Order: sequence, then structure tokens, then C-alpha cells
Amino acid sequence: MIEILTIIAPVFMLMTLGFGLGRTNLFPEGSSNILITFVWWIGIPALLFQAIASSELPKSNELTLVAGYYSALYIIYFTAFYIGKFIFSQTSAESGVFGLSTCFANGAFVGIPIINSAFGDEGVRLLLVLLSFHTLTLIPITTFIVERAKHNTDGSALLKRTFASVRQNPILIALIIGLIWSAFKISIPEWLDRFLTFPAQAAAPVGLFAAGMALSYVKISGDIIQASTSTALKLILLPVGVYFITKYLLDLPEIWVGTATLMGALPTGMIAYSFADKQDVAPRRAATTVLLSTILSAFSLSFILYLLKANHI
Repeated sequence: MIEILTIIAPVFMLMTLGFGLGRTNLFPEGSSNILITFVWWIGIPALLFQAIASSELPKSNELTLVAGYYSALYIIYFTAFYIGKFIFSQTSAESGVFGLSTCFANGAFVGIPIINSAFGDEGVRLLLVLLSFHTLTLIPITTFIVERAKHNTDGSALLKRTFASVRQNPILIALIIGLIWSAFKISIPEWLDRFLTFPAQAAAPVGLFAAGMALSYVKISGDIIQASTSTALKLILLPVGVYFITKYLLDLPEIWVGTATLMGALPTGMIAYSFADKQDVAPRRAATTVLLSTILSAFSLSFILYLLKANHI
């Protein structure tokens, strides 16, 4: 249990520090956006490029891990979608955002430090492989659902709107450049590696602090039952589904199962709220889900990590 606390506690302590200081005059409103912009555009791309470019290309069996994780994810995504539509009487656009809030993990800010502590550099590399498909699939699919429900535009215009949000994504760009670099087996010069190390090492701590600060502006208000349902699907059913598929159906290596399961158990990322706010589709519900899942994930992640360690993963 001490080992688990050593992994989990520093992450949430740093987020709590950001949350507390975000309510003071020390950091004026908007400070979290500046820090998140640094992490999103510089820190994580540097970390991703450094990890991918210095490694071999993902093997076909590693794509099996991606298939296993996203099989579970999209089962939960569309379960949430239809729960929202038929049980909570949401519009199709609201149900799409409800599914996104249920499945979009805070993998960059919370996931990287936790998985690095639990499974080391190899776990982080696997996490980054899984994360690269997050924006690549979840955002376009949800954008497609929302745009179709709101505007009922023709196919070409809908596809243009859908992929506009992806092509300028810095994480996706870093992934592609890293894969090309790896494919040509180009060694990273020492000066470039040292340069990338600075923002890469800053990504996790700055991201955690900024995420906590951003959450200090969020208030739990309205749609508690719906946000609680989304949180339960995210923190309980998704990691259970990922574990079952990767371990028993695909029989993948233990570190792969552990990394994928912990990623499934991560709280909802702020991107779900940003997307809902930008689209003006139930942003309060998404914000409540982000805050509620982040608070409760401190306990659910500890429990899941305990179970994984008990099974020698």
C-alpha cells in the first residue's frame, strides 16, 4: 500500500496545490491557460517525439494493444451515448459530448506521471502510443455527431469541419514526425536530445499544476446524476472492460495490460469540457464530470493499482 501511495499521492498533491493557488491572487485568471498551452504545444510534443523517435516503430502486436483498448473504449462510448439519448433524453449532440466526457482520459497530465511511476519508461511509451489515437479518433467522431445534429450539413462540409480540429493538433504532428524519424532510424543528436529533455521533463509537473488550477474555476452545479453516471462508466466499467479484453481475450504482456487498464481508469480530461464549451453543448455537465471524476479517481486509481500489483502486473 505504501508503494501505491508513493505513486498516487504526489500526483494529486501537486494538482491540489494548483487548485489551492488557483483561488488566490498569486496567479491571475488565465494563468492556467498559459501553462496548459505550454504543456500542450511544447512539453508533451517534446516528450512524445523523444520517446517515439528513439524507439523502434510500433510492431504489429502493439497495434493489437491499441485495438484491444479502443474496442473497450468504444463499447463504453456508445453505451454512454445511448444512455444519454434514451434514459436522460439528451439531444444527439449532447449524447455525443456525454460519450466524449465518459471516455476522454486525462492521459497527458495525470496519466504520464502515474504510469511512469508504476511501469517506467516502457509504460510511458505504450501510454503515448494509446494516447495518439485519442485525439485522432474521439474528437473527429464526436465532432461528426455534434455537427450533424446541430447543422445537418452535407457530407463534404461535415468532413471538413470534423478533420479541421485534428490536422493542427501538436501532439499528432509530433507523433507523425517521431514515427518518420524512427522509420529512417535516425539517431537523435545529443544537443537535440538534451534540448528536448527540458520541456519533456516539465510536461507532467507543469501539466498537473495547471490542471489543478483550471479545476479551481469549475463548480459542481446541475446534472449531478448524469455526471455521476458518466464518472462511474469512466472510472469503473472502462478499466474493467480494458482489463478483460487485453488480458483474457488478447492475452497481452502484463505491462501492456497494466498500462492500458490504468489509462482506462484515468479521470476525464479538460479537453472534454473545452470541446463542450466551444460547441456550446452542455458545458456545465462536462465540467462537473471532469471535476467529479478527478476527485474520485484518486481512490479508484489507488484501488485498481492495488489489484494490478496483487496480480503481479
